[in-house]
Amino acid sequence: MKCAIMHKILIFLALLVGSSFFLMNVSALEVEIDKESERIIESMGWLRPDKISYQEQIQIVIDHDEKKNRISVGMLSTDPNNIRFPDYIESIVDDPKIISFILTNQFACSPNNIDKACVILDVNKDGLGDTIPEIRENTRKITDRIVGDGVILYMPEFDSVSLVKKTDPNGKQLLVSRALYTINKQPTHDLFLALSSMLLSGEIRSAGGFYTVAEEISKNSFSSFSIALTPQDDSILRSLQITLACSDTLIELVDCPRNVSEQIERGDVSPLDFIEVENLNRSSIFENEFLPLNSIIHVLIFSAEDLQVKSVNSSIIEKLNHISDVQESGWFFVSNSTPKIDVRFIFGAESTIDKNSAVFSIGSNSGDVVKVNDGGCLIATAAFGSELAPQVQLLREIRDKTVLQTESGALFMTGFNHFYYLFSPVVADYERENPIFKESVKITLMPLLASLTLLQYADIDSESEMLGYGIGIMLLNIGMYFVIPAIFVMKIRKLI
Repeated sequence: MKCAIMHKILIFLALLVGSSFFLMNVSALEVEIDKESERIIESMGWLRPDKISYQEQIQIVIDHDEKKNRISVGMLSTDPNNIRFPDYIESIVDDPKIISFILTNQFACSPNNIDKACVILDVNKDGLGDTIPEIRENTRKITDRIVGDGVILYMPEFDSVSLVKKTDPNGKQLLVSRALYTINKQPTHDLFLALSSMLLSGEIRSAGGFYTVAEEISKNSFSSFSIALTPQDDSILRSLQITLACSDTLIELVDCPRNVSEQIERGDVSPLDFIEVENLNRSSIFENEFLPLNSIIHVLIFSAEDLQVKSVNSSIIEKLNHISDVQESGWFFVSNSTPKIDVRFIFGAESTIDKNSAVFSIGSNSGDVVKVNDGGCLIATAAFGSELAPQVQLLREIRDKTVLQTESGALFMTGFNHFYYLFSPVVADYERENPIFKESVKITLMPLLASLTLLQYADIDSESEMLGYGIGIMLLNIGMYFVIPAIFVMKIRKLI
């Protein structure tokens, strides 16, 4: 019985989120497919738990070749008590030919009216006719009934009918007839405030979590808003999503948050930097029950280079077969190498994660097993620019292969880590913000790195030898950082 319940909890369905819409030439049957969108816009993984159907998701899509990124925050549910559309929209499930309903203010959702927002209805093409006029007429007969008296706050105007390829939840390619209507365009933040209060339950809006992140991103004037309703076999999937496309090289897109482009160039991916938070909280709706799969951070990386995930700063979830597999937070890999890296961060029993715990690194695909970093060298990583920098790797190697191999060394590292992580995140952040301070820290670390290299040549076979070498290295560093400068200052004062 327990296995059956867990099996249901861990079922993956697909939520199809389309963001490019196409016009059909009424004089010829043309199937227009936007290759770029097919490559960049991926399905957001949808998990349907038994207890609470509401799920919050953050999806980050990184186009490594084109130097552009996409950030999406979504709230999804099959429960009308969580998200509910007006009855005349909910009733589209009564027509088996309706595949989906979308309202969006995405830029150029209508190629003919780029200053308009759009209402899009996808209709099953089967039975609509064999000629273009027949398909167009029969599609409009179905969709005009739905939008004829207005949609939520708007009076849509017919724009076009087109044939579009899309993928169903089972991965099957479909050819659908898409009816596109235009409506007056409103700023994303205004839409978010108006429609989230209308469609989302008060509990979701007051519970924080990813909803708060979505609200913040909606304030960016380049962000877009969409709501969608997708009938399924035995339910309706409802969603609200805020999206922001960014690039530091393409002038047509807004600059990316913080220094994420620089991080990506050096092989580091920090999802929380994309959404500009130090800590990410789950919705408080989940706090009284163990619902590890209701909050997901989904990262997709596309690249023509042969890349792989090299290391993560948290656990790796190897499988999703049993409740014990998701007790701890960590990354689950659908694919850890290009052309498409597809990784999902699962919160497990945690209600909050900090920025460092969600960081992972990418690099050339050597076929190596992904390394789990046991605590990040935050200050050194910020100073030398990457977790893959030789200086950072040296510190990790000495820690893992020398210090932690003895009981006294492990005891020392436990105490040191408690002290180190009290201040290191703040110092590392300041390094990233202040290049002069970063260079100063780099210079300051060089004597320490030089002294620690001595441990690479030491043959440590006992606790006493570890203590001896450890005390010796500490005394050496005290001499370099305090005694020598003090002597130098005293000599200067005598000369003065």
